[in-house]
Amino acid sequence: MTNAKMPGAAYDNKIYAKFSKNTIDKKAINKKEFCAEFELKCDDREFLLGIVAPLTEKNGGEIFENLLNGLEVLPIKIAVRGIGTAKFQKLLADFAEKNPEKITVVPDDEIGVRKLLAAADATIFFADGAENELLARAARSYAALPIAPKSFSHLIDDYNPNQESGTGFLFPEKNAWSAFAAIVRALENYRFPYDFKTIQKSAIEI
Repeated sequence: MTNAKMPGAAYDNKIYAKFSKNTIDKKAINKKEFCAEFELKCDDREFLLGIVAPLTEKNGGEIFENLLNGLEVLPIKIAVRGIGTAKFQKLLADFAEKNPEKITVVPDDEIGVRKLLAAADATIFFADGAENELLARAARSYAALPIAPKSFSHLIDDYNPNQESGTGFLFPEKNAWSAFAAIVRALENYRFPYDFKTIQKSAIEI
């Protein structure tokens, strides 16, 4: 899959509804249609977290593994790109078996990933690297707010509630506790739709 070719939500004819910062409300259409296509029970009021980076040991897979118990209790839905090592594919399968209404796995093809990004409220990254940076840029262009380590600060402005500015959510340490706290921050902001859409609009401006 060539991540650099992702056109962004305003120009993508393969997603369910194109949108820009001025038509951000149409992102809800993408979530509704995505959940229907990939058999995930969710609606536009529920927070949808996307994982599009390959789940491998070198790509922060251990953080993901240690994060699973936390994700299980959060009031969120999860969409994962189906790529990674056998260990993490099994972790996903076990999690899905235990939580069938909470998670869906999307085929590892470009259109599937673009649909995921158009639908997701946020995407999480656990490690650095050129591919992850490309995916984080793509996530911004689809208003799927990146949640990532602080080393992504050249791509993402950490949301500041006092200034009401930012383009995503950074976590200071590369561990599950720090990542979990950043997800919770994103979820808390999601509960204020106007403020969350303001962050999404800022993210699109790249």
